[in-house]
Amino acid sequence: MIKINRDVKPGTYAISEIFDGLRQTEIIKKIFKTRKELDLVFSKINVIVEEKDHYMYVKNEDGSIVVGLEHLQKSNSRILYLDIVHELVHVRQQRAGLDLYDKSYSYVDRPTEIEAYKIAVSEAKHLGMSDKEILDYLQVGWITPEEHKRLATRVGVNS
Repeated sequence: MIKINRDVKPGTYAISEIFDGLRQTEIIKKIFKTRKELDLVFSKINVIVEEKDHYMYVKNEDGSIVVGLEHLQKSNSRILYLDIVHELVHVRQQRAGLDLYDKSYSYVDRPTEIEAYKIAVSEAKHLGMSDKEILDYLQVGWITPEEHKRLATRVGVNS
C-alpha cells in the first residue's frame, strides 16, 4: 500500500507529497489510461489541506483535491486510500469536462459518484475488505439510510 504523510500543516501540496507511492498503484494506472495523462495529473493537480471539518472533494473549477486536516490525520489508512482513489476518478471526470456536482441528480444517483464509488469499491474488495467494512465506507453523513442502501446496490455491495 501507499505511505500517507499525515504530518502536514494546512497548505497546498503535490499529490505525491501526501500520498507517496500512489502513482505506482495498479488502480491509478487503470484510472488514467495513458502515461501522458498520469504524468500530467501528478504534475499539475494539487492537494489542498484545510483545517475545515470535511473529508475529501475535488474542486470542479481546477481539479484540485481538498482534504480536511483532521480526516488526513485521524482516519484509517485504508479509508484515506479509498478516498484518494475515489477523488482521482473525479479528477479524470473533471478533466473530461463533466460536472462533478450536477444538481439534477441526488448525490447517490449522480453518474460521476456512482463511477467513482464503483472503482473505490472494486479496490476495497481487492484489498480484502468485507461487505460490512465497505458498507461502512459508503456511509457518509449527508445521505439517508435509504440512499445508503441504493448506493450500495448500485456499486455492487450486498447490504
